[in-house]
Order: sequence, then C-alpha cells, then structure tokens
Amino acid sequence: MHLSFDLISDLHLETWEDAPNWKDLATSLYCVVAGDISRDILLTIKTLTELSKVYHAVIYIDGNDEHRFHYHELIDNKRKLEKELAKIERVIYLQSNVAVIDNTAFIGCNGWWTYDFGDTEETAESKEWLANRYNITFEDINSIEAMALTDATYLNKSISKLQTHNEINNVVIVSHTVPHLDLVRYDIELENTLRLNCLGNRYLYNSIKTDTEAKIHTWVFGHYHNDVDQTLDGIRFVNNCRGRGDTPWCKPVYYPKKIFIN
Repeated sequence: MHLSFDLISDLHLETWEDAPNWKDLATSLYCVVAGDISRDILLTIKTLTELSKVYHAVIYIDGNDEHRFHYHELIDNKRKLEKELAKIERVIYLQSNVAVIDNTAFIGCNGWWTYDFGDTEETAESKEWLANRYNITFEDINSIEAMALTDATYLNKSISKLQTHNEINNVVIVSHTVPHLDLVRYDIELENTLRLNCLGNRYLYNSIKTDTEAKIHTWVFGHYHNDVDQTLDGIRFVNNCRGRGDTPWCKPVYYPKKIFIN
C-alpha cells in the first residue's frame, strides 16, 4: 500500500490578494504544512480549519512567521498557538505529537536557527544583522537560539524512541527551517550573506545518527523560498514553499506537491 500526502508551506497569506482554493488543489488524503502560513494567528487558524475540511488529517508545524511579532514571548506564544490548534478537529501539531498513518510516523519541530548555519564563523554578525532586520532585541535573538537547541534535542530523542517501535517502518520528518547546508549551498543569492546563517539549524541533522534502523524516508521543510527535491544520505529532502508575494522568490501560481511513501 502506498501512502501519499500533499506538501505545502510558506504561504505568507498576508502578502497575497487571494488564498488558494484547497478543495480544488488537493491530491491526497493527507496534508503536511511546514510553517509560515501567516503572521496573523487568526488567519493561520482560519487556513488550517479550511484545510481540515478538505483533508482527512492536516499535519502542521509552525514557522517563524507565526511568531514574528512575539519573539519577546516565544514560549508563551507557542503555547497559545498549540491551545488554539487543539480546537481544530483533524489538525495535528507536531511540536508535541507524533502522527502515525499506515506504519509511517510523522515527527517534527520548527527548528529555528543557530546563526552558524553557513561555512563562515560570523555568528555575532548574523545576530546583529537579524536584530536590525526584524527590529528585535538581543534577548529575543538569544531566545530563538535557545529554542533551536531545544528543537534539535527534541527531534533527536523522538527519532531515537521510534527505533524501538517495530510497527513503524518509515519516518517522515517535518521541520520549518533547512536541515542541512548542502540543500542550499549552491544558491548564488545566498553566497557570502549573513542571511544564510539564519536559514537553518545545523544541529537538526545530527538526529539522523540515532536512526539506527534506517527508518527515515523523507524530510520535508520550508523557510527557503526555492524548490528543493534531492537525496542526501539516502533520505529524500523536499521543499515546496509558495513564498512572499512581494518578493521575486515566490510562486504566483501554486500547487501542493504530492509526496509518496513506499
């Protein structure tokens, strides 16, 4: 039996005039949303509610934009979001749950970033760049870094625990941020930029070392607004972001990407 799901992420709905009609676009029974639906929590909840009426299950992880104006209260805002999501039937928030469908486990976390994702040692400069770009404090900057380390630890432990569950044949990881530098390394738009250090969390990928039974099948992610579909260490990595409507890195015509799990 083949399992499939539709992958969507980085809708950034506040930057587009019209929202997609998910009823006409769905190609699978299940949907995975890899974050950055909107900076407006009400719009995020509304969209997930709409998706839950189209799909049998909506598997969701939050992006950084869901917290864009709440970095000073990041933990509290995540709890608020989780509380609201719990009210929506058929929406599974992966930050605190594992979804199991037909012997496939979906696990995930936002991932955030550690300001050292690139090859260069410019952590301090990257923190200052982001603080100025978002007009946030260094306390907020450090809270994001702490959350990134927490997420990496959570993912590591989750994968390790799944090794002992014989009924789980495949694992799909969902993160918002980029899990490995090689997935974006050759983008000339990112070369020698501080932005590269804020695209991913280099510690997330360490979690594959605990996959002793080789169960990780696919890793989907968002945050990076160009398509990715490649294999690394035997794992398929897929990105299907729509992107912000006010930038060149976006898709005015957008479709979910259907992912098959054998």
